[in-house]
Amino acid sequence: MATLLSFHKEVLEKMHDPSTSELLLIARGLGLRRIVCKLLQIYYSSQNLVILVNASSEEESAIGEELGLMGCRNPGLRIVGFETGRKERQELYKKGGVLSVTSQILTVDMLTGDIPTNLITGIIMLHAERATPTSSEAFILRLYREKNQNGFFKAFSDQPEHITSGMSPLRTIMKELQLRKVYIYPRFHQEVIDCLGRDRSVLQLTIGMTEYMQEIHGAIVQCMSTTLSELKRSNSTLDLDDLNVDNAYFRSFDILVRRQLDPVWHKVGPRTKQLVSDLATLRRLLLYLLSYDALAFHAYLETLIESNTHNEAGNARQNQSPWMLTDAANIIFTFAKRRCYTMGAPTTKITPEEDPEQADWDALDEIEGRVKIPKPNNDKGRKRPRWLPDGMDPVLEELPKWSLVGEALHEIEGEIIRRSSQLTFRDPGTDTVLIMTSSVRTSQVLT
Repeated sequence: MATLLSFHKEVLEKMHDPSTSELLLIARGLGLRRIVCKLLQIYYSSQNLVILVNASSEEESAIGEELGLMGCRNPGLRIVGFETGRKERQELYKKGGVLSVTSQILTVDMLTGDIPTNLITGIIMLHAERATPTSSEAFILRLYREKNQNGFFKAFSDQPEHITSGMSPLRTIMKELQLRKVYIYPRFHQEVIDCLGRDRSVLQLTIGMTEYMQEIHGAIVQCMSTTLSELKRSNSTLDLDDLNVDNAYFRSFDILVRRQLDPVWHKVGPRTKQLVSDLATLRRLLLYLLSYDALAFHAYLETLIESNTHNEAGNARQNQSPWMLTDAANIIFTFAKRRCYTMGAPTTKITPEEDPEQADWDALDEIEGRVKIPKPNNDKGRKRPRWLPDGMDPVLEELPKWSLVGEALHEIEGEIIRRSSQLTFRDPGTDTVLIMTSSVRTSQVLT
């Protein structure tokens, strides 16, 4: 179990009281899960019924594991999903403890009375930034407060960037969640600076893209520039000067585009909406170019081509993406294919080992007693698989970052071996290497 930092303890001191309800906004990466797990440990009891809402499957797994390390076992965190039957859910609610329930199931159970709303000790909600007047989170709170005025409600969010757009977004969230108190802990909070602001050694390694990746990257940027120019030309009455290709590298670019068009979104035509969708697609291509392998990236482009030419019914699509008809798009598709394979003239000769009928001829020779004279194998190269089309040469270009990761791990392994002779009983050291990734997909590739 990880040790609580000083600002974690400060937050818990403010929020642990079960008679209060509040919202915590904290910067991403500052240990929100650790705070939530500690609160769940405080309220963990068969005499309490604490509901955890809006936790993803990964969050449920991590929170359940950490609660187990804290001693909250048997049964620990119980998960109520779509596969859990109605009677089983009713039994779980009666037993009390800490339960993770999806917002859809919790809404249905509150409406049907399967969960004793008046007996709920409290609700802990993650991803509070999703709360809007029409969201299920706000509806749950209204149902909760109709029958339970004494239970606590504590909301958490580590994505403060979602409350930076619109009219009074924080006020809207607090109004819909019926909260009057909010705690905000950005990275520049004094308590956070005092805790994490000590000296640290960071070695940054950078590596460039391959030649094919550079061609694709340049073509994507050109397509984005063309799409942005077309969007500005189609909406000359709006102030879209803040939109440029440089901002496209940030995840907030889609939100920025939509924010500029929100006042007239109900008036814009299908072409403008198509251009906005194309900008989001092109921005994802920039991200996927650096995170997907060559085959996955090419497969994603194939799905884009198919979805752009045919609709759900299989008929020809009317509103096609303009960027796919440009020369830059042809560069993207061509070089993405070259990263996977190249096509040449079919010059491969079928050898006896590769001839599918050769096994039958060998069996006939054996029956008739013929002695087969082995032919010298002059082909020193590797044999081509039978399933590989003739004339196709696999390339399978690897992302440059993986070779850099391999070199770093090799260097770390050598450093661990070098320091092993200097370890003592009081300073045993460690041979654990932590690799942090930006997505679940990347971590799955590593494992």
